[in-house]
Amino acid sequence: MKSKHCKIIPVISLLAVFSLVFSIPASADKTVKILILPFNIHSEKDMSFLREGIADMLSTRLTIEGESLPFSRDATQQAIADMSGTSVTEQIAVSLGEKLKADYVLYGSLTVFGDSISTDARFYSLREKKNMVTFHETGKNNSDVISHIDFFAAEVKEKVFGYKSDPALTRQQPSRKTPVDESRRHPDAIWNESRKSGKIPAGDSEDFSAPSQAVSEAVPAQPSVKSGAVWKSKIFNIEIRGLAIGDTDGDGTNETVFANEKDVSVYRYIQERFIKVAETEGSAFYSILGLDVADINKNGKAEIFVTAINSSSRGLLSFVLEWNGTQFEKIVDNSRWHYRVLNIAGQGPVLLGQKSGVRDVFSPGVYELKWEGGDYVSAAAQQLPRGVNVYAFTYGDVLNNGQERLVAFTRSDYIRIIDREGNEEWKSNETFGGSTIYIEYPAEGAASIGNVKEMENYYLSPRIILADTDKDGKNEVFVIKNADMTRRLLSRFRMFKSGTVGCFAWDNLGLHEKWKTSEVSGFISDFAIADMNNDGQNELVFSAVTKTASVLGKAKSFIAFQNLPGQSE
Repeated sequence: MKSKHCKIIPVISLLAVFSLVFSIPASADKTVKILILPFNIHSEKDMSFLREGIADMLSTRLTIEGESLPFSRDATQQAIADMSGTSVTEQIAVSLGEKLKADYVLYGSLTVFGDSISTDARFYSLREKKNMVTFHETGKNNSDVISHIDFFAAEVKEKVFGYKSDPALTRQQPSRKTPVDESRRHPDAIWNESRKSGKIPAGDSEDFSAPSQAVSEAVPAQPSVKSGAVWKSKIFNIEIRGLAIGDTDGDGTNETVFANEKDVSVYRYIQERFIKVAETEGSAFYSILGLDVADINKNGKAEIFVTAINSSSRGLLSFVLEWNGTQFEKIVDNSRWHYRVLNIAGQGPVLLGQKSGVRDVFSPGVYELKWEGGDYVSAAAQQLPRGVNVYAFTYGDVLNNGQERLVAFTRSDYIRIIDREGNEEWKSNETFGGSTIYIEYPAEGAASIGNVKEMENYYLSPRIILADTDKDGKNEVFVIKNADMTRRLLSRFRMFKSGTVGCFAWDNLGLHEKWKTSEVSGFISDFAIADMNNDGQNELVFSAVTKTASVLGKAKSFIAFQNLPGQSE
């Protein structure tokens, strides 16, 4: 027995040695390859010279001996030789990366408008099929692009390769040397100081990147910002994309529902407190385009209609949530409808739907949807002029003459008043609306690389509301107006500096402004006219995004409401 064991041990040892020797060549070269593509430059002036400079800076900063090596400029130029005049999209970037057998591909854009500059960049993993780093930052002059590239490269090295960021790449906030009069301080500063001092528990400052709590959580509202009768929530570290109000649990009181790109949150306003009722965790596979709330299936509980799109294929993955007594569950999933609820005088809430097109963003036809057989199915086609999509209109007696008209956004964000056949009664001479939410679609006549075609952005219109809020017997039109620093001149980029919600009325010559909210820094992302605080009267409720996410910090949004003129405060 001993001799047998002696013979077996050398054989095992020999096999182990052979295994080790032959495994070395396969793992010796761990250097990953990075394809750095030329940035798209959007500018009124010719600034194409920045392309090579940005590529060189990134190549230098992302070269890590033994770990990462960008392709040479010659190899990159050869790969993009057929791309003359074509903007780089994610599909094109991925196609080129796969062609060169890269591990990662880096692509982005630089937008220069007047004295402002914006840098957008992405670092995509060909193995994991997703963006590992998404970067956005703005600056006040062209020289800021250098710091943007430094910040982006530092974030890539930290998140992808595990290198801790250089403290020099973290912007320090200046400390106050003199106290500021309390009445002149920004409410957010008061909120943050109170939280740090322990006056407000740290746990009440929401972090939406963390998993949702199993138990409902009460969050004290931020100290109210009063201007007449205006209330403002604390800051949420997300970019709110959609907002709606309704009684989602059937208890007779309304909840406030809002969503970022992935998650849906349900809150209730009670005596100056904003209380979290529930939160659903989103999926990495979809991106939320918008939401609505209404009791369409008539069971006493308002459903939450979430329009979502597949992040890669751009196919619809919409779903509907309903309260089951303990949580919100999906009663419809993977729906192929774009949802929109309109509150029509004399009808109440009407659910409309439109499907995606094969070649266009939308398929022809907007339909009223009814609950039937456990799903929302088309019941009646809407008679609409060509080109009007489900997001871009409402209808009712806007002229206050007893006749129905459509109020609709054009593709360029002008407002039109038209009849069902498309005959125009009036068109605005300035743009309104303004949204950062878009769907990519193949650009007509654009260049192609293999099976990948250059894409354009189709920006979705924010909602239009028609209502008689001051009870004078005449309808008003409520619309968002976000001020775009690029003045809609750039088809693939928007940068908003401020936003308002305005109330307009017809005076036989056109729509004139009756009043508007105060300007907010950033942009208004959505709004509603509903009873948010459950006092029996409707308020104007809106969500505002004051900062989009970047390497320097999370996004920032808040929700506000104000009493409508003519109502008691």
